[in-house]
Amino acid sequence: MNSFISILFYNVILLVLFLYCYRKNGYILNSTNYIFLFLFVCGIISTLYFLSVEGLIRDYSNIEIAPFIYLIMCYSITIMPIYFYDCKKNLVLNVTNEQYDFLKKFSILLIIISVEPLLENIYHLNDIIGNSQYAARMYDNRIEYLSFWGRKLHAVSTYFEILYPILILYFLIKPGNQKIVIGLVFVTLNFWLHELGLGGRSKMVQSILYAIAVYFLMRRFLNKVVDRKIQFYGIVFLSIGIVFVLLISISRFDAMSSTTDITSIWMWLGLYAGEGVLNFNSLMWNVTETTSGNDTFIFLRHELGYTESFTVEDLYAGRSKLGIPENIFYTYVGSIYRDFNFYGTIVFLLLFSLLTVLITKCRNSITFVQIVFLSLCIKILSVPTFYTYNTYKSQFDLVFIYVFCLIMCFIRLKKV
Repeated sequence: MNSFISILFYNVILLVLFLYCYRKNGYILNSTNYIFLFLFVCGIISTLYFLSVEGLIRDYSNIEIAPFIYLIMCYSITIMPIYFYDCKKNLVLNVTNEQYDFLKKFSILLIIISVEPLLENIYHLNDIIGNSQYAARMYDNRIEYLSFWGRKLHAVSTYFEILYPILILYFLIKPGNQKIVIGLVFVTLNFWLHELGLGGRSKMVQSILYAIAVYFLMRRFLNKVVDRKIQFYGIVFLSIGIVFVLLISISRFDAMSSTTDITSIWMWLGLYAGEGVLNFNSLMWNVTETTSGNDTFIFLRHELGYTESFTVEDLYAGRSKLGIPENIFYTYVGSIYRDFNFYGTIVFLLLFSLLTVLITKCRNSITFVQIVFLSLCIKILSVPTFYTYNTYKSQFDLVFIYVFCLIMCFIRLKKV
């Protein structure tokens, strides 16, 4: 079977999974069937990307069906906690009064510490809009433009970036919190503007896709009026983020088009959504060496003294022994696969999913902390291009999320 037929087979399986889950859930778009729909759309983009680059800048002639089946199996394992959650009917989001007070104070703190860096980012926006080459130059040079206090406050705020959409949706569920919601929207905008200022797309794209996934995760708790408003204003707000991404993409494409074989900006954009599954099938599938957990456990390895190297460049250098390009995408499954190979990846994902299922197990009600853990899981699937927790910074930020969850649990237990 040739490469193109194999890709079509992959897309058909994803479409069948989406239609099955969509029908099983009463033709309502919940978080499970949204993820399968999203993966199917990414599969379509992969097909278009294949037709655009095959024989020009990539050689995908060795693509076969087996790696695609493996990918879909890994998707299915990862999505288990989300699927079990969606199968629960009439769930109530259970937050004690003490937890609610803590969430309000915590959100207000996030808003306050984001004011100064937001003002700096807005001031800096004029430089970005006025220079089409700005984003590419900032990305290549990796220059931080915020002041000393701006950097510190922005860093503290981004430790909890995973919580932004969860908190916004929670305070939309609880009436009378419009000011906090607006403040948290500006906290998110501050994060996006800073990424725009640095010329980076990855974190902004992750943030947008993750916010959409969290919306479907928490949609069941929203009343219909609020849900309709979220859909309207959410589309407007996310459209702003998409415009930011396009501005960065156009700038970086103009800067690099003369030095590469990529001749179309659509080909350039397709790198993110389209190439991962093709690269995994063509290149990663045949790798026999491993990086021995260096990506998935880089924070622990560094803190325990097993490695002194933890920057992105260090991670690239550690992957060089695999014998395949280290600076292209292989999907989140590929990121784990290079650490543990065929069986180790399945074991890793099974342990991750089973642990998440145990933590989020519920009957008639679910806690805020359990929603956070489900969100940590769904973020992996909402950004399938790569493993979203495979850098030192992302794993360092997870420590703050876990501390936040421990505080929420302590408040709840103290009340009991």
